[in-house]
Amino acid sequence: MPRRRPGRVRAGLPRRRQTQDHDTVIPGLSSAALAEVRRIERQKKYLWSGSIGSAFVRWRSFVHEPNRRLWDYKNASCTEWACCGDPWQACEYLESVTLAMSPRRARELRSLVEALDEHY
Repeated sequence: MPRRRPGRVRAGLPRRRQTQDHDTVIPGLSSAALAEVRRIERQKKYLWSGSIGSAFVRWRSFVHEPNRRLWDYKNASCTEWACCGDPWQACEYLESVTLAMSPRRARELRSLVEALDEHY
């Protein structure tokens, strides 16, 4: 009988899926709502995989930035989303996905975004 090494996965047990960079998870959103967001990202031509997660992170970081009131709306962002994406574009992405979601799942995302909006 072969010895079993510690830390090895037995055959037949499900393996945990590794998350990737484009699988940005929005904290506080249910798995059903995340699945719906990913479906909408695949359907809309102007979105890409993980765009809503990065838009949420961008808006959240902008809202919590102490110097956000000094933001220069005309010259503040470059054309690279990953570098310094426009927070207002992030809001537009979040709003467009919220409008495309089912009412129940949209309430989940809207409540998270509204909490950030109140902080702003």
